[in-house]
Amino acid sequence: MSIIRQLIFGRDMQGYNAYAPLDASIKYSATLTNGNATSITVPSSHATWIAAFSTQPGGNVYVDFSGATAAIPAGATLAATTSSLNPGQRTVFAGGTISVITDDTTCDVGIELWPTGNN
Repeated sequence: MSIIRQLIFGRDMQGYNAYAPLDASIKYSATLTNGNATSITVPSSHATWIAAFSTQPGGNVYVDFSGATAAIPAGATLAATTSSLNPGQRTVFAGGTISVITDDTTCDVGIELWPTGNN
C-alpha cells in the first residue's frame, strides 16, 4: 500500500505560510491535442483534495470541475461556461471528475492531488 502525502504548508523564517507542499504522491499528465478532452476521477480514499495544475508554458488548458466535459470558448462574446482557463489550485471532492481540453495544436498538462485534513 502506498503512502498518500497530505497537503501540509511550509512556513518561512517568520512562521508565515509559504505554500511549499511536499511533492504529491498522486500525479497525472497528458499531452493534449486540439479539441480532444480527457478526464480523471478524484480518488475516493479521502473526502477532500487539493488539485494543482501545471501547463506547458504559453499553453491554454480549459478545466471543468462540474462533471461536464471541459469546453473551448465558442465565440468572440462572453458566454456562461463551467470551464476555467489555466487554473492554479482548486479544492475538489472524492468521486468528482476533472476534465481538461486545449485549443492549442498540443499542450502538456499535469495534475497533482493532495488529500486535506477535512475528511
